[in-house]
Amino acid sequence: MRFRWDWLQPVMHAPFVPTLGPMPPEAVCAELFDAVLDVAHSGRFLPFDKDRRWAATKDEWVLVGDIVHTAAETIVPALSTRGGGLVKLYYYGATEPDLPELVCLGERLAKCHSVGAGNRVIWFSDRSDGASGRVMVKRFSSADDRLCNGIQVLADCPVADTFGAFADEIGPEGFQFLYQRMKSGQRDGPTLVSVVDDRVVGAVGPLSTVAGPDGRTIQQPAYFAVHPAYRGLGHGRNLWRASMSWGRTREAEVKVLQASRGSAAEGLYVSEGLETYGYVCQA
Repeated sequence: MRFRWDWLQPVMHAPFVPTLGPMPPEAVCAELFDAVLDVAHSGRFLPFDKDRRWAATKDEWVLVGDIVHTAAETIVPALSTRGGGLVKLYYYGATEPDLPELVCLGERLAKCHSVGAGNRVIWFSDRSDGASGRVMVKRFSSADDRLCNGIQVLADCPVADTFGAFADEIGPEGFQFLYQRMKSGQRDGPTLVSVVDDRVVGAVGPLSTVAGPDGRTIQQPAYFAVHPAYRGLGHGRNLWRASMSWGRTREAEVKVLQASRGSAAEGLYVSEGLETYGYVCQA
């Protein structure tokens, strides 16, 4: 099958593509959705897939034969094999989804594909009510050409050995996952850190760029956190600005991310002028 953009575009409340996540708004089109279908069940990554940094094969793919695509709504089921497995239903519609009906569909698909962890419904809205995440876009400019004092590259940091403790205290995933990759010799890109009291108290990374679907350079998402005991002191803002300066020097043109609603990071991104392009809801 192929997607019809005249059906899909009117119900795209956020630039979010199944199995890829948030994408630059200008790059989202029917052809991008079709590209996701082209690699379904193959284990192959699209060149701009953020997850290709972490594994040799893709562990989430669209269940092409179960897609519902009409002028009123589009439902894209996908199977994730992480953990016990999970069926995800990506819903695009002009109205709120019928959650009981979609949950039943997810249960049927989970049973059909022998998935033990159940299912999840993901949909998109223009309103923040009940949303779990906000899709935000950063567009790079000359304003990002600035120095941020006190930020270091972890690999060159004299107290780099404190990063493991920082990762454990931040937990439960994210930097713990990245730290384990570092210990195993993986090189995913630089991580920037803020150091106080001879220890790492904040970090952002790994930093990387990739050519996006429309050829523009995207700075990819990164883990970003400040230790709770050191928040409110400017460490997060300095780390963010340093990471933006890093992207700017590598000709990044856009960065797209999903901020958790109510998080400290969301407040920072809003204050830094990122644009909001819709909200993500899930059940």
